[in-house]
Amino acid sequence: MYDDESLPEMVCPSCGGRVVEDTQQCPHCGDWITPLDGERRGPKRWIFVIAVLLMLLAMLRYAL
Repeated sequence: MYDDESLPEMVCPSCGGRVVEDTQQCPHCGDWITPLDGERRGPKRWIFVIAVLLMLLAMLRYAL
């Protein structure tokens, strides 16, 4: 079906080894490979939203 050369590859963020793009765990170092787009931005975005809301609440209390 697929040749090893035709599969899309990526680099493991931990060890730098080349792995197939859909790999969940690096075969070289054993670390889990997580996608960069969703998981790392999610919690930081919520912290930012909460901080902005708290600042707006503090400004509203100061104005009244």
